[in-house]
Amino acid sequence: MNEINIRKATLEDLGEIQNLNHELCIKENKEFDPTINTEYSLSESGKKYFKWRIEGQDSITLIAEDSVGNKIGYLVGAIIETYDYSTVKIMSEVENMYIKDTSRDKGIGSELIKYFEDWCQKRGVQRIRYVASIENIDAIRFYKKHGAFEVSVTLEKDL
Repeated sequence: MNEINIRKATLEDLGEIQNLNHELCIKENKEFDPTINTEYSLSESGKKYFKWRIEGQDSITLIAEDSVGNKIGYLVGAIIETYDYSTVKIMSEVENMYIKDTSRDKGIGSELIKYFEDWCQKRGVQRIRYVASIENIDAIRFYKKHGAFEVSVTLEKDL
């Protein structure tokens, strides 16, 4: 594998993260869920969300760069609220993650997950939630490879 650098994102990375998420939204919309707003990432609301996650105390945004500094992937994760009825009291979620198609199958996603898991362990997180479109078999397989297991299924109905 070529040298990959995984680091915490800064506000200087905001535009690149928005662009990477834009690619993710287009892919998700086309392949799995046509209700995904492909323009969200580039909207003011999207910008505000990513800025909040970059600067937040209970969140982390990671960026993956190749050996010449090209941004080729990212991960946004955060500590989230748990249910009162759960014995898990500190939980986090990978809210979104994307690796450019040309950089997949090179261990970059695994490095992002490892960095995020280390961050979570330092904060006493007991469980990590990963969410993927039900038809995104590659993502589901990837998360299971990293120890994730199925807990629930979310169903929706259009009215």
